[in-house]
Amino acid sequence: MLSSADLHLERALFLAVFIIFLGVGFLCTLITFIINFLQKKEKNGKYYLLLFTISGLLGVVLTAFYVYMILFEQAQTYRP
Repeated sequence: MLSSADLHLERALFLAVFIIFLGVGFLCTLITFIINFLQKKEKNGKYYLLLFTISGLLGVVLTAFYVYMILFEQAQTYRP
């Protein structure tokens, strides 16, 4: 039987990944939109949607790699 604490941790992990995905995707898309606007380049919606998705996934992957390095790799070096 699942406890209530397990469900809250899973929800927190899902929300953290979702927020990282949306935050990185939005920030990268906004920066690219501003740069393209200033350079007067015309891009369509598919370009920005693809950029949003790829940058969001890349942000989640890099965050997962960072957490892996902090939690598991350095734990082995500090063991007595």
